[in-house]
Amino acid sequence: MSTLQRRPAAAIRAGRSDGRKLQPTVLALGIALMLAAPAHAQDAAASPPGEKKATELDAVVVTGIRGSVYKAQDIKRDADTFVDSVTALDIGALPDRSVTETLSRIPGVTIDRFLSVGDPEHFSAEGNGVAVRGLTQVRSELNGRDSFSASGGRALSFQDVPSELMAGVDVYKNQKADMIEGGLGGSVDLRTFMPFDFEGSKFGMSFSANRGDFAKKVSPSGSVLYSNRWDTGAGEFGVLVNLAHSELATRTDGMFVRPFFNNTNSDINGDGSNDSLWLPRGADWRSLDYNRKRQGIYVATQWRPNDRVEVFGTAFQSTYAELWNEDAIFVQNNPLEVRVDASQPNAFNGNVFEAGRLTSPAGIPMGTDIRASNRDSKTTDYSLGLKWLASDRTELSTELQYIKASTRALDSTVALGIDVPYIDIDLRNGRPVIGVDNPFMANPANYYWAFTMQNLVDNDADEVAWRADLKHGFDSGFFESVKFGVRATERNAGSIDTAYQTWSGVIQPWMRWWALPGEGPLPGLNLNSTVNSSLVRLNTFQNFYRGDARTPGALYAPRLGVALGYPVTYQNIHDAAQGYYTPGSIAPWSPSNLSDPKWSNTQSERTYAAYAMLNFAVDDVRLDGNVGVRVVRTENRANGYLVYPDKDFAPYLGNGETEAITARNSYTDVLPSANLKWELRENLIMRFAASKAIARPNFSDMQAYQMLGADPKPGVTPPVDGSPLPLNQLNLSGSSYDNPYLTPMKANQFDLSLEWYFAPDRGGMAWVNFFYKDVKDYIRRQSQLVAYPGADGNQYDYLITRPVNVGTANIQGAEIGWNQFFDFLPGPLNGLGMSANYTYIDSSTKVPNDPTVVPTDTDGSFFGDLPADGLSKNAYNMALFYEKGPWQVRFAYNWRSEYLLAIGPNGYNGTDNNIAWKLPVYSDSFGQLDGSVFYKVSDHVQFGLEMNNLNNAEQRTLMDQNGAGKRVTSWYVNDRRYAATIRFTF
Repeated sequence: MSTLQRRPAAAIRAGRSDGRKLQPTVLALGIALMLAAPAHAQDAAASPPGEKKATELDAVVVTGIRGSVYKAQDIKRDADTFVDSVTALDIGALPDRSVTETLSRIPGVTIDRFLSVGDPEHFSAEGNGVAVRGLTQVRSELNGRDSFSASGGRALSFQDVPSELMAGVDVYKNQKADMIEGGLGGSVDLRTFMPFDFEGSKFGMSFSANRGDFAKKVSPSGSVLYSNRWDTGAGEFGVLVNLAHSELATRTDGMFVRPFFNNTNSDINGDGSNDSLWLPRGADWRSLDYNRKRQGIYVATQWRPNDRVEVFGTAFQSTYAELWNEDAIFVQNNPLEVRVDASQPNAFNGNVFEAGRLTSPAGIPMGTDIRASNRDSKTTDYSLGLKWLASDRTELSTELQYIKASTRALDSTVALGIDVPYIDIDLRNGRPVIGVDNPFMANPANYYWAFTMQNLVDNDADEVAWRADLKHGFDSGFFESVKFGVRATERNAGSIDTAYQTWSGVIQPWMRWWALPGEGPLPGLNLNSTVNSSLVRLNTFQNFYRGDARTPGALYAPRLGVALGYPVTYQNIHDAAQGYYTPGSIAPWSPSNLSDPKWSNTQSERTYAAYAMLNFAVDDVRLDGNVGVRVVRTENRANGYLVYPDKDFAPYLGNGETEAITARNSYTDVLPSANLKWELRENLIMRFAASKAIARPNFSDMQAYQMLGADPKPGVTPPVDGSPLPLNQLNLSGSSYDNPYLTPMKANQFDLSLEWYFAPDRGGMAWVNFFYKDVKDYIRRQSQLVAYPGADGNQYDYLITRPVNVGTANIQGAEIGWNQFFDFLPGPLNGLGMSANYTYIDSSTKVPNDPTVVPTDTDGSFFGDLPADGLSKNAYNMALFYEKGPWQVRFAYNWRSEYLLAIGPNGYNGTDNNIAWKLPVYSDSFGQLDGSVFYKVSDHVQFGLEMNNLNNAEQRTLMDQNGAGKRVTSWYVNDRRYAATIRFTF
């Protein structure tokens, strides 16, 4: 047993050294984690059941902010790899109102502030995607075991989990052999309480009333926990029950300036010739109301029949229901027809537009819509475990888990159209000033029913997992213990996702002459007695952008019930429009056929893992560590369909047959690891870790569906007599959104840190951590030639664009942190404390260029190398604490620098002038100030105020263009949120 392990931080803080020799198979960290259900399912080194930790008798009991900081420091110091934590010693007292926001406080961890990853058009108050050291391939765990959402990925949607149920959040940044594989960036473990965490009975309640000052709506939250333990004739038994309910209502307003195009259709200097100008497609604005309900149920039991056996069982269920609806106006024009009205004032920076009036020959088509997204998700987890001290040196533990997740969602958009005479835009003073013809917009006679679009999701996933671990300790010498383990899982995932490929036009200007009469106005809102202006409402955008933005006033848009009424309302609208079409020009509308194989994705996956790990220690030099290897076999199966071409000019390729296929893929990964911890001198620790990590591809990227196509090459016309075209006159291609033959991304990763516990009894520590990741088999969309059989039995090469393992990335950086309570200050100031951390990350990527998918500007020019997506070069957290007497005060500021959000997302891609353009979109730097003030009325009652977004932070996104430059493309403002909270603890 090493010196570090004989002197846990709790004993040091208590002002004494514990030099008693413990059983060699007992680690201080292992005791705490095993009694609380292991922080890692395969890091389950248990203390002898019934044995009390030697340090518990001497430890000082500290609660509140100070106690949480102490606990997180203990976890970091005593860990045998690189770990950072946020803990909650008080019931329901995690320092943020969502797990996602809590994670953003941890060095090296950043979150997306958008509703979904890769969507820069919808801001999220609580944040969404989590990245560790710039990588979104993050493994999620609940008490060290698998946890996931049925979203097509492998991780848990952390915003779905009630923070009120959590005892803490641990982020593991490197690997050990006994840790479950799958976290390329890191592993996030959500810890809950267990009955034996408390000395006896424990009862706690918390209630909050949340209010957003922008949404102006009060939402309740609350949690209740009861735990108790009893000595019975059959041993000690404990039960814990925890319930949580949380609601949230927010509002987000946004403004947008759309991509610029190099047009030559405006004469602004009056010389009689058109000028080459970079003009924006237009500008628009929107307002989004967001409502969510989150509920959690957690039950845990522990039974210790004797000093050598412990049995536990847990049941956890998290449900999440969200409904957000958005009123928006947006441009849907031909960007190449945009021109500047030279009769109106204008301003340019060189030849790049800054201000002026934009027009188009037939007006600028715009849309006004109601978009509603309604999602319900559920994750349920049942786990059983046994820990047995077979002898003084040998421990055995085993666990069995069943987890089931489901997601049902409808994302529905119904839009009106209006052709506005002009758009005025002024970009010279930060946020845009946008103007249109207000009387024109306020006249319902100028609108028409434009389009509908729906996305349906119906996902289910479940998994059975079993593992067993055996640990044997040695009584002397360099070798401290050896540990072996096995783990097996079987996961099944079925998803139906129609994506956003169900856009259906109702009335569009381009339908003239072939589906609609070529002269006269478009059919208006009153298509018939059912589909008329009663289905729309006048939106005045009250208090838009808190009154800090200049945009036009009222406009008409469909009512919310029209979007949520799918499919009946859709059917009514499209049926009514049929009466205005040229017969046979447009097929009747019908709802999405969810049995269509192109929407379905059915997969199964089995994994088999085994590991061996050696723990060693050299007491004389205070050095200890572990080395080991983990071997894991993965077997995937995806069921899907192959659809052959159906072209009269190429009968030898097929006639549209659909063939059921089963794609099988398997691979084996060998994952070595080594961790070293060395106490150079008292309270100064150096760590080193090296390991190989993997991240398996998401299930949503491995669908086995392939549609093949064939088209004549440019300039080739199919013969009039119907004879086949030769192969050399055809382009064979395929649309494939996924690839069932993907393999994991892999990384060789290294960490080196120095930790100084300069005031361990006052929470004082400072650290610096350097890290490096060499990533291979990056997953990116690329085009490849793939052979498929034809109807004549020959093989034909198709150019298929799909996700593939291609390219590499290097990620390196440093984390610096400092925690301290200033007890040495005089008088009331000695209640102050501070925590600060800073993360620097640099990256380089090497992905082979593919002209079909490379980022491209609107003029056809290419971009240079782009950074890894989701990676901010700089990020920091600063928190100021004050805790004295009955008062607990905390203010925390979280900031991250610019990062790449997506390439060619909605609104930033298209095909114009035969150029397929896809623009990189970045999140601008963003910082948010949060806080809380609590007053302890007694040992049992505490009330306070929790606050979010005190600085009214503005989120901005940037679009990058070669000709027009990099510029802000969107602006968002959200609620300041306040929660009046009361807590009871007995």
